[in-house]
Amino acid sequence: MGHNEEYIATLPSAYGRSILTVPWVELGGKCIIDCPQTGYSAHIEFHCKPLYGGKRHRVTTEIRRVKEKKPILKLDGEWNGILYTKLPNKTQETFVDTSKLTLVKKKIKKIEAQENNESHRVWCNVTKELMADNEKGASDAKHAVEERQRTIARQRKERGEEWRSE
Repeated sequence: MGHNEEYIATLPSAYGRSILTVPWVELGGKCIIDCPQTGYSAHIEFHCKPLYGGKRHRVTTEIRRVKEKKPILKLDGEWNGILYTKLPNKTQETFVDTSKLTLVKKKIKKIEAQENNESHRVWCNVTKELMADNEKGASDAKHAVEERQRTIARQRKERGEEWRSE
């Protein structure tokens, strides 16, 4: 984007809900996004839906300068819906409506062009079996991935190598 900004972010937890009926994913917990170059920080809290009542996908956010406690902007709403901001005169205004945003399709290298340890390549057989609605095949493919990872870890340990994230 040409702004020479770097962002340091933590992530919320993801929970699988209603696995016996219609499953859905819920985000919960706090995360922070800091930009050292601008000095701004976003403190985001993903609220889990209460057992009775309440809404799904709720989020509250405060944007502030890193060393200040008072936020310069507060947001409240749904992370996959409408986020509202409260203005100084206490009125509420739409900040963003995510349903109106244009979706950007991910660009992924072809499997053959990926490194052996890239996620899409590692899990492609599991994905293929799931897309074919073949649970047994997906389970077998997942088992093969896990066994390969165990073998690689064992070989690394035998060579005295320490695993490093890339």
